Amino acid sequence: MIAIAKNAGFCFGVKRAANSVSDIIQKASPNTRIFTLGELIHNPTYLANLAKLGVVSVAYDDIPALAKNATEDSPAVLLLRTHGISMEWKNKLLALSASHPHLTIVDTTCPFVKRIQHIAKTKTHDNTLFIVFGSGTHPEVQSILSYAKGEKYALASFEEVKSYFLANKCIEKSIIVVSQTTQNQEDWKKTRKFIENLYTNAIFFDTICDVTEKRQREAAELSKNSDCMIVIGGKNSANTSQLFHICASHCPHTYWIESAHEIPFSPMPEGKISITAGASTPVDIIMEVYHKMSMQEETMS
Repeated sequence: MIAIAKNAGFCFGVKRAANSVSDIIQKASPNTRIFTLGELIHNPTYLANLAKLGVVSVAYDDIPALAKNATEDSPAVLLLRTHGISMEWKNKLLALSASHPHLTIVDTTCPFVKRIQHIAKTKTHDNTLFIVFGSGTHPEVQSILSYAKGEKYALASFEEVKSYFLANKCIEKSIIVVSQTTQNQEDWKKTRKFIENLYTNAIFFDTICDVTEKRQREAAELSKNSDCMIVIGGKNSANTSQLFHICASHCPHTYWIESAHEIPFSPMPEGKISITAGASTPVDIIMEVYHKMSMQEETMS
């Protein structure tokens, strides 16, 4: 028996970005050049398909030349990734777009990420301590921190939070805490409780995406009742990583793959097999995995 999680695959923010780039590709003139600033989403198969359609990923250093070469005969469209960009670069891009009329900027930053950026911008000041419960190397977290004033840190785990606050006791600043949108809900609850016990006046914003929460909860239930779990998603996807660790904690036979080519067994193992997928995994990849496994199952029967 093979089951697919109801909440597997593209979340609202990623679907919105994918629809935007698809719409631009369809409506663009033959001479229009389409770019994404970094990886639009964290899925190598999807990105490879975009590249085949002529969508080019560029770095920050490439943007001045890109803007300069955008002309009436060869306009350029630049899509900003779902994870968001720094406030400094957002302002630079707006200025570039204003001075280069044939460069169009399309912001596909996830609305949930934009909300946290707004919190960072409006709730912090010189006498605040702003904590993002998330990975400091992740583009989303880096973009959020750029909007905050005062002292600010990214703490990736409960252990990092505990270590920081025990080493920096009696903090006199106002403490504001948010979470990366894809963090583990249980780890966030534990982190929040720990800080609240030390600083009763700390201000918390529950910023884990509600779709992420549903996906994690569903993955936990499926993995508790499955003999094997397949988690589909890019290896650099933070939310897929969280799903994998949640499933692996309940089901020892949990596998993380990016595509149907990586299905880790043939023939199929016996028992119930469940499939879930990260927020950047297209439905066609999920269905390809499902159909390939189903064919193996039929061959065995």
